[in-house]
Amino acid sequence: MIKKVTIIGIGYTGGSLGLALKKNLPDISVTGIDRGAAIIRAKNIGAIDNGCIFSEAAECLKETDLLFFTSPVNVTKELFPTVAKSVKEHSIVTDTGFTKREITQVAREFLGSKAVFIGGHPIIGYKRGAIEEADPFLFSNNTYVLTREDDTPQNAINTLRGFLGSIGAQIIVMDPEEHDDLNSGINHILQLIAIAHVNSVYAPLDQKKFEKAGALASNRFKKFSDTLRTPSWVWEDIFRSNIKYVRKNIELFIEKLKQLTENLESHSFTEEYEKAVSYIHKIPPATKGFEKSLFHIFVTVQDSAGSIADLTTLISSSGYDLRDIGVVKIIEGEVATVRLSFDKQSTASKVGSMLVKSGFNCRTQFEYEDFFL
Repeated sequence: MIKKVTIIGIGYTGGSLGLALKKNLPDISVTGIDRGAAIIRAKNIGAIDNGCIFSEAAECLKETDLLFFTSPVNVTKELFPTVAKSVKEHSIVTDTGFTKREITQVAREFLGSKAVFIGGHPIIGYKRGAIEEADPFLFSNNTYVLTREDDTPQNAINTLRGFLGSIGAQIIVMDPEEHDDLNSGINHILQLIAIAHVNSVYAPLDQKKFEKAGALASNRFKKFSDTLRTPSWVWEDIFRSNIKYVRKNIELFIEKLKQLTENLESHSFTEEYEKAVSYIHKIPPATKGFEKSLFHIFVTVQDSAGSIADLTTLISSSGYDLRDIGVVKIIEGEVATVRLSFDKQSTASKVGSMLVKSGFNCRTQFEYEDFFL
């Protein structure tokens, strides 16, 4: 049974994890390991019960049942040899890094059979921020990948699966190589494409053309390139630890792009386009990455203080369980379109009917998709 948890690295992710644990598992003791200032800030927001600086880590770790590294992969690698000496026998060690193959090899080298390492990757995006921005609901209803090797004990997997399920995470299990291959193709090469795309468009332009190009940059371009707001060091860490599969998948992408370019005026282009569309349709758009689909309605509200809070209060006070919410679009000072998600279509229909009777402008997910098509 897990009674004591330690988190190494109390930033946005580590702080969110601590808050989620204290909210959902209040009897669990949570200790943070970081610099002194970070420990004080984590205690101030209630993310940890106790804290220690890195030089005191050995003392903090000796009674820990479950250890999380929420630091970047390169930092985790640097800390692992020291930490491995101090972990409790038969404890579980995990991480939240974006790549899994390299850190799994490091864990095997330094942990041996003393403790069980299970790689972890919560699919929560690449946001970085101060601990004061930490969110206790960060992991709720989001996919959380666990990676295992052939000799990883099943009881340890089950323990960690159940534990993370308690904070709302949706668990899937795969091996480290499979994770890094798929993740590089789905996510990592998109960053390289964004860098190359933006530089190829804007680098040749003088100031006058730059301004014209900026005027043509629609929300589609801005959303695609928004990932470049993530600091470069985050991606340097990812690419270095997953260079094998990044190179493999970028080569596949370049070859496919060449084929498409050569066939722009032929029937082959249409065939490739429709093939891509068929793949996208097989990915449930309403799941946020996990298996169970959510059902949406879209509601227009005034863009004013408290309008969204009033909407969600009305829904909850009427006895309906709102599973997710998101702002789709805002016209500042006028209106906002809000996405409300439910686990049953019948619930979404009942809420939509109630809101219409209450004077709200509502659309179903199908009407909204048709509108954009």
